[in-house]
Amino acid sequence: MAWVGEKNECLYPMKANLAIYENRKTRERRNNMFVNYEKIKSRVRHIEDELKQLEKREIEWPQGELICAKNGKNCKWYLKRNNRTVYLPKKERELAQKLARKKYCLLRTRELKSELAACRAYMKKAEKAVNFVEKKIENTEYEKLLGGWLCSVNKELEEWKKESYEKNEAHLENLNIKGTGGKYLRSKSEAMIDKILNNVGVPFRYEEKLVLGDAVFYPDFTIKHPRTGKIYYWEHFGMMDNSEYVNRACQKIKIYCNCGIIPSVNLILTYETKEHPFDMDSAEQIVREYFL
Repeated sequence: MAWVGEKNECLYPMKANLAIYENRKTRERRNNMFVNYEKIKSRVRHIEDELKQLEKREIEWPQGELICAKNGKNCKWYLKRNNRTVYLPKKERELAQKLARKKYCLLRTRELKSELAACRAYMKKAEKAVNFVEKKIENTEYEKLLGGWLCSVNKELEEWKKESYEKNEAHLENLNIKGTGGKYLRSKSEAMIDKILNNVGVPFRYEEKLVLGDAVFYPDFTIKHPRTGKIYYWEHFGMMDNSEYVNRACQKIKIYCNCGIIPSVNLILTYETKEHPFDMDSAEQIVREYFL
């Protein structure tokens, strides 16, 4: 039996040929940029959330600025307000504490805004890099010269993503982990994979029906490569410290192989146990290696 993704190998010849002209270092830099982009995007959200929290506290702060000055081995507090600096006695400790927190928050806000500006500048540069080749080749004059030879990858992928497909209807009560696009998944690890694939724009389907001879599977993720259009399957095995589960997993992998779906070729396999959980860094590294 031919593997399910075989019929897509001839799609998108222009994209496949373009990859030949990229030297290795250029590809590595671009791949790293994609992964870094997602990390920085996540960091931007954290910064924005922290800035909102700091902004809410502004109404709590007293007027003026605290100055702590050393006097020998001791330290004196001073309150600077309206161009005047006055001594702040130790009995005003509560006021001094509020002013100290105010100073920290102001400095932290300045630091975060500086980092936010740098992150946004990087993201803007990365976004340009992502779209550079596509914009160049999708020029209408190029399309005329190519005489319809160039396929629009984005259009094909969007149509594939919008198509309905037969999903796994078994044990729907276990779909309790919220993922992207309003979908629900069966585990936190699957949610990590779902998130990184969605974030970097790799099209995929969750638990789409796959018939292999007499066996019916619902691979965790059926993925379409964003440049070649080839189909990949990603199975995550999350209970590898359970002997019965391991036996079923091995049997499943054997059926995949017998049907031409081969690990590291068009089948991605990940594993975890209670002592060795799956993590986002692992998901990002796999997505980078296979699809970016």
